[in-house]
Amino acid sequence: MDISDLGVNHHEDWVPLPDVAPPFSLDAWAEGTAAEIAARYAAEGEQADVKRLSRDLRSVAEESATREPLGAFAWYVSGFNTSVGLVELNTVLPDKTAPEVTPQWMAEHFASHDFGPPEIEYTDLPLGPAVRIRQNIIGEKKRLFGSRPVIRTLAYGVQPKGEKGLLVLTCSWTEPVLDEPITAIVENMAQSLTL
Repeated sequence: MDISDLGVNHHEDWVPLPDVAPPFSLDAWAEGTAAEIAARYAAEGEQADVKRLSRDLRSVAEESATREPLGAFAWYVSGFNTSVGLVELNTVLPDKTAPEVTPQWMAEHFASHDFGPPEIEYTDLPLGPAVRIRQNIIGEKKRLFGSRPVIRTLAYGVQPKGEKGLLVLTCSWTEPVLDEPITAIVENMAQSLTL
């Protein structure tokens, strides 16, 4: 699958996460981006903790990079000094273990039943046939004695016309109050995917 012209529309509140591999200066990027976010918050009447934003940006970028996405975006909303959502783009290509990768295959292999059955819907996107999976999963513990968080996710797996693999757009967040707005944003992003 040729991903050289991969594109997706996103709102300015979504910060594109960089490739953190050296010689990239993650610290300089995090500090500069935190200052930009703080300026946006100030224009919206909110005060930001620039140091906390910078630490969060660094942490989110480093953690996302461990999954090696094709692209990733973190959502920063006025009043929050940490990201409230994360979107990642990946490909899933056929191999010996999965010779045929389709939206149906994704529904069978990506669905989690941590909190009951996931919502699975087959649809058509401008890029091709797709599956939409909305589910909640159990996250990893952040502290030794803390509880495991509930991670809310919405994923689209689209099979571009004429391709054998999937382009996967996955969004995760933890705040239930964001369910409606983040779902609308991710649905628009999925509609805008281009190759």
